[in-house]
Amino acid sequence: MHEIITISVSQRANHLTTQFFNIQEYYLKLSKEEQVNESSIFLNPTIDKSSKTVSYTPRALLWDARTGNGSLGTYQYSETRDYHFGNEGEFKDETVIKTHPKIPKSEYQDALDAGIPPPALSKDNTKYWSDYSKLIYGPSSFNILKDWYHDVANPNQPDFQNLGERRFDRYSIGYDEFTENYLQNFFDGNLHTELEKCDTLQGLNLVTDVESGWGGFSSALLLELKNELPKKTVFSWGFNEKDPFIDEPSIKRLGKKWLPIISNKIRSTINIMQESDLYFPLYASPGLSNWETAGETCRILDSINATVSQNNLAQRKTMDYITTAVTLGDLSRNMVTGIVIGNNDYSFCSRMVPFKNSHTHNGHYTFSSSFIHRENREHRDDNISNSRGKPSEMSTHRYFPSDTIPPEFSNDCEFSLQLTSSEKSRDVFKHWNEFVMRYFKNDNDREELKNELSDYASAYESGWYEDEDSGDDDM
Repeated sequence: MHEIITISVSQRANHLTTQFFNIQEYYLKLSKEEQVNESSIFLNPTIDKSSKTVSYTPRALLWDARTGNGSLGTYQYSETRDYHFGNEGEFKDETVIKTHPKIPKSEYQDALDAGIPPPALSKDNTKYWSDYSKLIYGPSSFNILKDWYHDVANPNQPDFQNLGERRFDRYSIGYDEFTENYLQNFFDGNLHTELEKCDTLQGLNLVTDVESGWGGFSSALLLELKNELPKKTVFSWGFNEKDPFIDEPSIKRLGKKWLPIISNKIRSTINIMQESDLYFPLYASPGLSNWETAGETCRILDSINATVSQNNLAQRKTMDYITTAVTLGDLSRNMVTGIVIGNNDYSFCSRMVPFKNSHTHNGHYTFSSSFIHRENREHRDDNISNSRGKPSEMSTHRYFPSDTIPPEFSNDCEFSLQLTSSEKSRDVFKHWNEFVMRYFKNDNDREELKNELSDYASAYESGWYEDEDSGDDDM
């Protein structure tokens, strides 16, 4: 059945994964005639022969800081021994240390448990992804950083030992954290457990942040993952926040104060791209909560996954097919430059200011342009869809947003998603290369990064460019 496992790394990534699996939960409620997807691709079915029922758990591995799961226990949606509050008497010969206050279950989860209509969601009652998660995960899905704690006020950068003195904010911190503390146990434990539940694994989705320690953590995880499963397709999804490269005035004020954030982004992106078949640089719009960001970007993640899991076998595509449609076989161009629906581009690349010698007068050259058309079954002309016959034209069922997605991102359920590979990606790598030359003076990997960024920039070039050597190495 060509299963796909989702590995979600960070609080923000877990919000997006939660929204995606809430949609998968909605599919389970459809009648046999209404079914639009093969549920077993993303969900693991467990059959109870005595009651003749089937239960489903996500094929997912979630990484988060301690307390990042909110009230959710490791084994069920109820209070467990993950938290020792109010039951200290059960531990007669043990010392119980209260490390943090108990996190109450959300009203939304209480309503689901009671079988009553849940309350409306807002950014105020969705601080944790578990506040509105609908499916019950298996215990092997949960992976926790033992020394880093979730901070509600700064949810995307965990706090070391909950002391308020050190943040999970550097690429090197995350990279070392995984390789030194979790590599062996994760691959021999929870990952192995999830792999055993698959018959014919097709590939994996990796969702993460790239501007904090989570980027380094994901890079180390992905490097080992490709060594472990070299023939499996990996789509990586990296959240990027606003930075000075998105407008001219900000670039002119660019200085060393941005070095930590941009160095995280550069190293994470390069290393994740090298171990991925496709990389989707998602943009996290400023001012939105993690719940809202996940609701905004879920239609992208869901559109790709709906194409590979739809029950219309004539239209279903593989992850390899989508990879070829975007890269045209050139794996050096595996960053998806444009991720467009209507007038909205969800890609970080599209916001990058053109580099000083970019071909902007005639527009950026497009290497490939692929479409995923999401249409109602009754509105679709299957003959037209099937006759398109090009790798660049794909079709799947309409979008079915969960009721946990903010209303402003739940409309327009029929649309076309355009994925482009263009020279615009060159702007990203040229800006970054110039930044490395100017500010990475004593970094051991400086020359390696310069070479890698130059190679990626060259891969996204079409035609002749004037020599733009700035001579910043001499500054």
